[in-house]
Amino acid sequence: MRHAFRTAAAVIALLGVAHEAHAQGLFKRLADRAIEEAEQQTQTIVRETIADGLRGGNRKESEADETPSREESDGTPDAEVSPAAAPPKAPAYIDGLKAPAEVEAKKAAYNKFGEVSCSDCEGGIDFDGRPKFPYDQFSGQYGERAKRAGSWSIGHVHRWQGKASTGTLTVLREENVDGFRCRRLEYRLMKGSASASRPGLICWGLANRSSEIENWHEIY
Repeated sequence: MRHAFRTAAAVIALLGVAHEAHAQGLFKRLADRAIEEAEQQTQTIVRETIADGLRGGNRKESEADETPSREESDGTPDAEVSPAAAPPKAPAYIDGLKAPAEVEAKKAAYNKFGEVSCSDCEGGIDFDGRPKFPYDQFSGQYGERAKRAGSWSIGHVHRWQGKASTGTLTVLREENVDGFRCRRLEYRLMKGSASASRPGLICWGLANRSSEIENWHEIY
């Protein structure tokens, strides 16, 4: 009888060990399966995230390509791509060159400084600022002053004596102005310790559409 009890106890102990081993194996298989499923879900989420990102980038590029510029939508060019304003067209003839307003103001002040009384002049006023020349090949020609200044060398100074002032006309330099060959001049009057001056400009070319011969012409 005792032997039977001992045998039964041994069997029960063995069954307990077997059951515990079986349970541990079951738990391990369940844990391994849970880890495997978690890894699969993680991989699936990563793949979907990457796919969504690629689709979003392609969608933005497509929207950018389809978005019309201001020039296409309303005819107004974008500020970044607007072409620079075209420069003003250069005149074809000398009469297209004009004196700037500041030059006209200096010329008026120069003429006013050179005014002198004259009993035999129209209006009773003469102008010492008007250069005087000896008789030469240019005398009596249209635009004779510009033709004379055009024949002088750069740096040449022409002098004259007025009624109250001494005057000089100097050829300063030669340069291109709006496609024309031109010369910069300076008119100066000295009266005692006072003086006045103004710029001058002469250019070479055709005076106007009806001109056939190029020559020097006074702009101011």
